[in-house]
Parts: sequence; C-alpha cells; structure tokens
Amino acid sequence: MTAVQRREAVVRVAVEVFAREGFHATTTVAIADLAGVSQPYLFRLFDSKRAVFLAAAELATADAARAFTAAAGDADGVAALRAGERAWRRMVGAGSPFAFQWQLHAAAAADPVIRAAAARHWGVLWRTVASTTGLPDPALAAFFGRMLLVGATCALRPGPPPSAARPPRPGRPFTTATAPTARGTRAAPAPAAARPRPAAR
Repeated sequence: MTAVQRREAVVRVAVEVFAREGFHATTTVAIADLAGVSQPYLFRLFDSKRAVFLAAAELATADAARAFTAAAGDADGVAALRAGERAWRRMVGAGSPFAFQWQLHAAAAADPVIRAAAARHWGVLWRTVASTTGLPDPALAAFFGRMLLVGATCALRPGPPPSAARPPRPGRPFTTATAPTARGTRAAPAPAAARPRPAAR
C-alpha cells in the first residue's frame, strides 16, 4: 500500500468514527487503532485531530458528490434527481458519509475553521445537484430539505438506512403524511386539526 493509499484508508476510517462518535468524543487513538496504524504515524499524516476531521469532511463530500453524479448518469431534470436521491438514501445510516455531515454541522457551531469548511462542502453538494439536474433553486431546496429530514430521523432513531424508500413524486408536497423515518417512508398520522370532522347532524 502506498503512502497515498494508506492516508486515504485512515481518512475513511476517520469518517466512520467521527460519524458515530462526533468530533469531540472521537480520539485519535481510536482512529489509529481501527485504521491499523500507530498514533505517532497518524500524526505524521495530520498535525491535529481537527486536521483529520477536515480531511474526513473532504472525503465524505467527494464521495457524496461522486455518488450523485454516477447515479444520475446521462439523465437530467427530475429523473436525475430521483436517481441521485436513491443513491444518497443508500448512504444514510450510522457511520455513513451523511451521518458524518451531521457531526460536521455540529462541530461547526463552535469552530470557525470547521464552520468555513462545512459551508464550502455544502456549496459543493448544492452545485453538484444543480449542475447535474439543471433544476431551479426551489426544487433543489425541496430536495435538500428532504435529505436533511432523512438524516435527522436516522440520527434520532438509529437503524437500517432508508434505502428502499421511494422519493416523493415531483409536484407532490412533502408533508408529515409522507415523512421518511429510519425504516423508510411511511404514512404518519395527520395532526388532529387536519383530520376531517364529521358532518353536523
């Protein structure tokens, strides 16, 4: 294994560990042990835990962007969006690149360097979807809103990634009636105020 390959292997392990444990709870010892290297060797590659975290952010974002464009293939518009969404839903789950994104946003709140990186990576994903699909900003905003909701439900209810969930049809409002859960998209009970009342007699 070359030095470049070993570095990428270490960063891939870091994505998984940070995704599960978060920036502050993760130790460089844990990353080094799971990657099969010593902690001194890890610090030959990176000068700090934050540097490892930033490298993990680069890799997680690149993987997500590559997965979206590969799934879309030669399609564009709604067809490309649906294909990319299916690919991204398969990447949601404990230790996944999208679980890492949640940890990236959490760490960004208290660290201006990480915050700048998180904003840059968000822009990369937005531009990837925009250039691949050619869809307008409102459609992109709805799409990213769906993905954030999928990620949130998985973070709150760890379980199998919702890979089998079918994205909502274009033009169909994404409401609590079709909210995705950690087990996929399922019907949710309508709020009491939205339930039809029996006709007055």
